[in-house]
Amino acid sequence: MSVTLVHTGVSHTRIEYCIWEALNQIWPHSSTIARFGTGFSPAREINSVDSDLIISTSLEAAASIKCQEHQLHMCYLEPRSSNHAPLNQQLINSLTEVEFVVPTKTLQNQNRDRFTSFVKPPVDTDFFCSGFDQRTEFYLLVVDGQWTASDQLAVNACQELGRSLSIAGISAEQLPQDLQDHPLVELLGPLDDQQLRDQYRLCSAVICPREVDFDLSAIEAQSCGTPVVIYSDCEAARSVVCFEQNGLGSGIYFEEQAVVSLASSIRELELRPQRCQPVIGWCCAAQFSFHQFQIAFNQAIAKEIAYRIQTAARKKQIQDQQDDQGPAEERIAA
Repeated sequence: MSVTLVHTGVSHTRIEYCIWEALNQIWPHSSTIARFGTGFSPAREINSVDSDLIISTSLEAAASIKCQEHQLHMCYLEPRSSNHAPLNQQLINSLTEVEFVVPTKTLQNQNRDRFTSFVKPPVDTDFFCSGFDQRTEFYLLVVDGQWTASDQLAVNACQELGRSLSIAGISAEQLPQDLQDHPLVELLGPLDDQQLRDQYRLCSAVICPREVDFDLSAIEAQSCGTPVVIYSDCEAARSVVCFEQNGLGSGIYFEEQAVVSLASSIRELELRPQRCQPVIGWCCAAQFSFHQFQIAFNQAIAKEIAYRIQTAARKKQIQDQQDDQGPAEERIAA
């Protein structure tokens, strides 16, 4: 089966790169179009795709492909975050030849009739793994995208407790001016994967303060055996086992997006660090491995192929019945 991967690179988030890398690992010999937006115009249709299977990674990419009847077009949507605009429902409804695969339950629940399969986002859990580093007393905040009020909450909570906070993933120019010389804040800037893994292995815990459907840093941290402090009222929190609720876990929730709530959870983690077990974090992260992503995505493809075969068989059966009956006057004559 020939495969073409189509990508626009519209969000430039880390999870976008993870999705693209995972798809390329599954289909290493596939054709690719517009890797991260090079020379790509969403307004221009691409009519030269001859593959049996087309996989696009955004609505913009899906809209650029004109599918033939024999082709299967699967669009895997990126998880939505606080920085994203709502999905273009009109565009979704117009892509009648596309079968959507969604990474989060929130997206799946938006339109049950249109989104056909659920596949968890891919995370490189083979690379993000535990080391032998001695942890030091600082907390880590990984910013994917623009700085938000939720990110500021992590700064304020650490300031309230007098704890050090390292901020990765965002340049100093994109941060508020008062963080430039903050005595408790270390600005690490954008990091490559190896540098980020080192920070996961060294920090006391990773703080995930945003209300998002999926938090890549929460999965990568758990894969490294690192505790996670995460906002409870979002889908991303379901990827973390809270030790307060379960006795043992891979992290702890904070219930309100307020300094007092986050600070209280950090303090609770410091009082009972033994209740965060790395093995539980590894198990949580393993659900998002590239291998699991490959299995689930292939199942989504198989599901759609089976549906098309069943639909074609039903149409043929109905047509055969109509042909057997023939026009009324022919049946009378017979």
